[in-house]
Amino acid sequence: MVRPANTSKESRRKKNPPQPEKPSPVSSISRIGSLKRYPDKDYANSLLHQVAKLVAPIIHENNFKVGNLCEMFPKNPNLLGLNVNRGQKILIRLRYHSNDRLFYPLGDIIGTFLHELTHNLYGAHDEKFYKFLDGLKTRFEEIQSGQTTTSGYRCEEEKLGSGYNPSGGYVSVKEKRIKELSKLKYKAEVRKLGGDGRISKTTDPRKLREAMLQAAERRLKDNKWCHSNSEVTEAEPSREELDIEEVE
Repeated sequence: MVRPANTSKESRRKKNPPQPEKPSPVSSISRIGSLKRYPDKDYANSLLHQVAKLVAPIIHENNFKVGNLCEMFPKNPNLLGLNVNRGQKILIRLRYHSNDRLFYPLGDIIGTFLHELTHNLYGAHDEKFYKFLDGLKTRFEEIQSGQTTTSGYRCEEEKLGSGYNPSGGYVSVKEKRIKELSKLKYKAEVRKLGGDGRISKTTDPRKLREAMLQAAERRLKDNKWCHSNSEVTEAEPSREELDIEEVE
């Protein structure tokens, strides 16, 4: 007896074709991953890709290396970013603690990413750290406003022969939306993450004290939302919790 071919699996494959692999848009970032436990993990993944793409020229110019760029959702509501082993892993909170279906503005997420990238070079929140971070912010604003060139740098997905086709899947409508949201909102939003902590050169003792107080408050605030060693283990998701795409 010849059994008829089982076409049910084939029909399911046609209805649900496998999604194309979406490689990291930046060669210096090996893997990008969002948390699996949320139904909108694809949107979160696209958001991380968009952040990486926007910051790519700065990553290239400073020769930053990042192993894993991943989403996190720690219990501490004030914790926004983590840098593990100077870039081996950078974890960023994408969602509000009070509502995991609401995402932070793209500019805030970029500000967190720039802050954590600075930890690749400087550990403590000191004067050197903030001087470098403020330089990254200024450079990002210049690039986004078109005031300067990026030395001909191109993202991986823009290079000839790139295999990823955005129209093949991955919330293409939402990607278009976040591209619109990304246009020059950074400058207004990123200041919420600490503002400009530089102390101006002034001979007025009162203004100098005020500037020093502002710098101290900035360090205190950043120490709350950036990582402390005791919180790394709690906040860092396991590999099983992440939807990670590896770049060959």
